[in-house]
Amino acid sequence: MGFDMTGTTETPKQAARRLMAGYLNKGYEAESLHTYTDTQGNPLHWRIRLKHQEQGKKIMPMSFTDGVYKLKEPTYPTNCKPLYNQFKIASDQDAAVWIVEGEKCADELNKLGLIATTSGGADSVKTTQWQPLAGRAVIIWRDNDSAGLKYQSDIAAILHPLNCKIKIVDVEALALPPKGDCVDWLANFEAQQGRKAELSDLLSLPLVDSFTEAHTGDYLNAGDTTTPTNTQTQPRTRKDEEVIADLATLSPIEYDRLRASTAKALKVRPGTLDMMVKQARADNQESESPFQDVEPWHEAINPAELLDDITGTIQRFIVFDKHQAQAAALWVSACWFVDVIQCAPIALINAPERACGKTQLLTVLAKLAPRTAQASGISPSVLFRMIETYRPTLFIDEVETILKDNEDLRGLINAGHTRDSAKVWRSVAKGDDFEPKCFSVWGMKAVAGINAIKLAETVTSRSIVFELRRKRAEENVTRLRHAEAGLFDELSAKLARFADDYASEVQQARPHLPDELGDRDQDNWEPLLQIAGVAGGHWPDTALKAALKLSGASHSTQSTGNELLTDIHNVFESKNCDTISTADLINALCDDDEGAWATYNRGKPLTPRQLSRMLGGYGINSENIRDGYSVKKGFKKERFTDAFTRYLLDPPNLPLQSYKSLEANNDGLPRVAYETLRSGIENRRATLEPSPNKACSVVADKTPILKGIENTRNNDDDVMVF
Repeated sequence: MGFDMTGTTETPKQAARRLMAGYLNKGYEAESLHTYTDTQGNPLHWRIRLKHQEQGKKIMPMSFTDGVYKLKEPTYPTNCKPLYNQFKIASDQDAAVWIVEGEKCADELNKLGLIATTSGGADSVKTTQWQPLAGRAVIIWRDNDSAGLKYQSDIAAILHPLNCKIKIVDVEALALPPKGDCVDWLANFEAQQGRKAELSDLLSLPLVDSFTEAHTGDYLNAGDTTTPTNTQTQPRTRKDEEVIADLATLSPIEYDRLRASTAKALKVRPGTLDMMVKQARADNQESESPFQDVEPWHEAINPAELLDDITGTIQRFIVFDKHQAQAAALWVSACWFVDVIQCAPIALINAPERACGKTQLLTVLAKLAPRTAQASGISPSVLFRMIETYRPTLFIDEVETILKDNEDLRGLINAGHTRDSAKVWRSVAKGDDFEPKCFSVWGMKAVAGINAIKLAETVTSRSIVFELRRKRAEENVTRLRHAEAGLFDELSAKLARFADDYASEVQQARPHLPDELGDRDQDNWEPLLQIAGVAGGHWPDTALKAALKLSGASHSTQSTGNELLTDIHNVFESKNCDTISTADLINALCDDDEGAWATYNRGKPLTPRQLSRMLGGYGINSENIRDGYSVKKGFKKERFTDAFTRYLLDPPNLPLQSYKSLEANNDGLPRVAYETLRSGIENRRATLEPSPNKACSVVADKTPILKGIENTRNNDDDVMVF
């Protein structure tokens, strides 16, 4: 049944233009709008098809839900998505139904007088309702690739029990290009024959009676003979290597069906064929990446809702403050945008003790990230070669022990922080000699450890720090092994779709970076703020708040020199003096029982020589100062002005305050930072809006309706040009 569209003045064409305005503004052209109907001709949903000269095609679903058009399919029961052109199929029960891949192919055949349908694509066979074809004569015309071969096989397996009379277009006899379809055949026919194909030409196509016969027909002409010149009527002869390669891609059942007949056609023993196919499969396995690519989600996603879902999922399994979970959701999203961002911040998971959930969090993030690689125990020589070849997302547990006394590994992790610096040079063998080679170590990394925040400053400064704590008795989280089946697969697929649809927007985003964040913190947070800005909704605001809160963790790991400057600034402020002797300064620094200076010298107080050496790095040297009637070595406050301005975390003309003061108001942010945050969000929205075509109606409502909408509709099919 269709749905009630009364109460809306917007047509499907206008809705498609509005929802796809972002793509149209980027150079995509509206090619067609395909309508899926019920058997009475009532619309069920649409598929929007765009094309771009360089980016290729883009196909998006559209439905009318809750009184508005949205970029999503309606919710159909399992295996009950409708076939394309159901109304035509139902209108003529005696005609053969041609099954092709994609609505565009079906439309071309319909124009020539056939009844053609599709499930929408090669991966949609098992989610489609094929019952309307029960008992019908069907002809399957697949695309010329392995995916098409599987499409043909899957459909035949479903239609045989429905008592369908199945014939198959012998694709090998058509000499189509790789991935070629019926549209390509029609174009080739016109180019070779000097006229457009007619219905009689289609009815003269070479057919075979079953899937098995189609394969056998492919292999009966195996050998090293040449391809006939009349490619429209004679089958192309295939080489032995091509036959073996195709057989190696089949499932064991499919191969067993063809084994005897193919061996006979090739004039070899079945055992010989088995050996050759086995070797081909082994070769294919060796050439494949150890990382499985994730298939993007089948329909458009709402990025803000996706980030909310990931945040909630993380909090289900980890005892985590919400702003940390939100930052983790942004970080794992950044892993999917690694090809378009310029900085790859490390996710540093820190715990003060065991049993705080650091490994659990590392595992959750690994389940959501692309091309996950556990790098614990890996050698530096293997690591940089693996990154160069596969570009994985690295996850390293117990990093405090792995990086100990391993400067090579530490250097590799640090080098991958920014795209421009993510290169290492190594000597590689070439013949009897060695030559230098540059390897890329660009990529996202997550590390976890006990007191990992005390790692080398070069690591922590490149990190977004997540602080974990041990679970209290009343705090409940779900065990990871009890997660429902498919939870992380679905989120990963949606993240893949997020990256697929929004890469250019994230690449172009220029988020506001508040001054409260230091230079390195701005580098670390920029990609996360880019993603939050494109996601829209509450996320630009949320991400900035999380950045300002979590940056306090990295501040707590300030360098020894910065800590010394901070404490010296406090001494000058507390004593309200402009000069101080070296001895008095050291005594003041060591008065703090919790400070580092009372035990800095191997359990003894800081020495004048150590103080002089550390301050000398900032261009500050001791000098003679007058103390009453005597002259002593000491320091003038004015000599510190430049260092205080450049290196202190707080303005030097204000009393220093701990980061806890940020919790006072405005969701934990100081008023200045909060106002800066708000103005930054408004400025960002004024300059860059997330592309509305890829999210649901929340974002799409912000897009003006484009003018120039024209419609042509064929009475004979369900395709509109919009």
